[in-house]
Amino acid sequence: MNDVYKIHLKKRFAIALTILACMCLQQTYAQDNKSESHVRSYQVEMIIFSRSENSRQELWPKDINLTYPDNLTFLMQPENNNLENFNLLPDDQRRLNAQASVIARSGSYTLLFHQAWRQIVYAKNTHIFIGGGKVFNGHQELEGSISISVGQFLKLQTNLWLTQFSPLTVASAQSTSLVVGEKNAEAWPELPALLNAEPASLEQTQAYVTTRIVKITQQRSMRSNEIHYVD
Repeated sequence: MNDVYKIHLKKRFAIALTILACMCLQQTYAQDNKSESHVRSYQVEMIIFSRSENSRQELWPKDINLTYPDNLTFLMQPENNNLENFNLLPDDQRRLNAQASVIARSGSYTLLFHQAWRQIVYAKNTHIFIGGGKVFNGHQELEGSISISVGQFLKLQTNLWLTQFSPLTVASAQSTSLVVGEKNAEAWPELPALLNAEPASLEQTQAYVTTRIVKITQQRSMRSNEIHYVD
């Protein structure tokens, strides 16, 4: 593992993203959409991880906007080995397996998401749902979306949030009721419902309350065959 990678592993919440140009471009599809420029097929691979323990108290803003964009696209499990647009690739076709394995075994970091897929990239944004981690109250620890477009460069826009949950106790329930009753501006925003998605497992005997939300909203220009980190 190189020094640059080690530096970025020190961050609390980070994304390792690489976009790899596919050898086989879907040129027939591109020719059918002549109004779109720079239409190509890409392989996208993303790792998202968080620091398992926080050694210092960090204050995160609560006045954040958590929303999903319209026309959200979902990554799918392929049927009959179909690896077309937005179908997840098998593990042996990923390029970052070694890095993901190091993160998962480190003990200091939690691997929240690691997937690879192929997609046609247009000049306009394509919004893709991203989720991972454990499920609490029907929500995953990691939720949100990314968008990828292409002009002179490939552009990535992140709209992700990492939520920390704690068991709901009598004390926290009373505190939550007080906050709602007073419409306290210091309360964490409600997590948005995700429409048209497969329901998350609700097999829980314990209710949970949100204790922290970290949002990562950044835009990054990149070229194919590069690894980029967003923190």
